[in-house]
Amino acid sequence: MAPQRAIDLVVAAIDDEKVERALTTVARPAMDRQRAALAAKGDTLGAYLPEGASVLLDDIAAGTRPPRGEWAQKLVDPAHVRELLAPVLQDTLLAFARKLPMVGGGGGGATESGGASKLLGGLARGLAQGAGERAAKIADLGRGVLGGLGAEMEKRIGTAAKDFSQSAFEPLRGAFEERLASEEGRAILTKMRRRAIDVLLDAKVSELLDDLDAAPRAPVDRLIARTVAHDVARPEVQALLRAEVEAFLAAREGWTVRQLLDEWGVTAQAVDEAKRFGETVARAAVKEEAFGEWLRALIAE
Repeated sequence: MAPQRAIDLVVAAIDDEKVERALTTVARPAMDRQRAALAAKGDTLGAYLPEGASVLLDDIAAGTRPPRGEWAQKLVDPAHVRELLAPVLQDTLLAFARKLPMVGGGGGGATESGGASKLLGGLARGLAQGAGERAAKIADLGRGVLGGLGAEMEKRIGTAAKDFSQSAFEPLRGAFEERLASEEGRAILTKMRRRAIDVLLDAKVSELLDDLDAAPRAPVDRLIARTVAHDVARPEVQALLRAEVEAFLAAREGWTVRQLLDEWGVTAQAVDEAKRFGETVARAAVKEEAFGEWLRALIAE
């Protein structure tokens, strides 16, 4: 088949309606069957990978470079991130400040209490007002406040910070989840998502392909080759493939070749190609000496 005729056949077979029908009637049901079968077996991913796969995976993870295309730098707007996270960080800082010995944790005199109040109020205001400012400004504010508390108080604050960090993860995670689920959080996520889509649509395809090829090729190729060789020999994998072939044939039991071709709308193209193939075979057969002998024998009769 000539390359252009093959392209014409593919173009005729592919349109949005046919592809969507193939996804809903073939691909999706196949995925559902495989998911159910794998869930019943309880296999882990490691069962489908060859020996030494963990080493190759580690090589891939260690050797994969970060995206370097311009699109990656524009994908997320830092202002959106600050807008999303600033309230959570502010509440976390306030919770930490309340646990300081001279604020809510006991101990400390009037002078220390006044300094702590300055620390609490100053940093909280800095976070509340600094969603669009550089984080360095807030850090400078914190260092300025701490400078007025004295070395001993700094040490006590460091101890309190260490204790707080051991118990802050779960509340912080809960605060993040609550923020993301809030109406304002969802609105910010929508802005981030739309920006990301716009950036991707404007990205150069060559840059995207370059970043998709960021993993080191040698260990990736070895892992793919060894995984395929490992899995095709497994009876379980052969059974999964056989089940899909049987399901496809069962759904089309009794169909003629024309019905299969009609399903993809390529009957006319297939018939034309069959005619060309038949003519090619016939011309080649006529040139064969055996055909000449057969024809002479037929005439002689």
